[in-house]
Amino acid sequence: MQAFTRRSLGLCWATAILLAGLTQGCKQPLPAEYYGFQDLQVTQAPGTGTTLSAIVKLYNPNPYSLKVLRAEVDVAINGKHAGHSLRDSTLFIPRRDTFYVPISIQIDLKSVMSNILQSFLSKQATISLDGRVKIKHGMLTFNRSFHYEGKQDIQSLLQNGVNF
Repeated sequence: MQAFTRRSLGLCWATAILLAGLTQGCKQPLPAEYYGFQDLQVTQAPGTGTTLSAIVKLYNPNPYSLKVLRAEVDVAINGKHAGHSLRDSTLFIPRRDTFYVPISIQIDLKSVMSNILQSFLSKQATISLDGRVKIKHGMLTFNRSFHYEGKQDIQSLLQNGVNF
């Protein structure tokens, strides 16, 4: 009887540990932390409009690596829609490390032009990013929405060089 009790107690502990591990593994990943962007380039091709390209710097606070399967973002500058970006290729994200994501956005030049004077006068612009990302961790896939809003110093962009 005592052997049966020890065995069942051990089985209960093993089950509890397994369930705790599974629930921890099924927990949604923490969102990446935005650290800014660099290498801003503006190009215009005949017939396709204006494209804004940059490299976004982010940090993964999760203790595990992730894969981004799809990312979609709408960009607003000073509260006005500026463009949309879609990344439909797989991106590997290391655990607890910074990573860089090249993005390319088709921008609405009319909307952006109305904000340029206001941004130069105030020497900063409010950048808003709203989107959805499809993330894979192991065998689990998550869909997450995200929002970021912050001030971007125009002078630092000009000092770092914007390629037109």
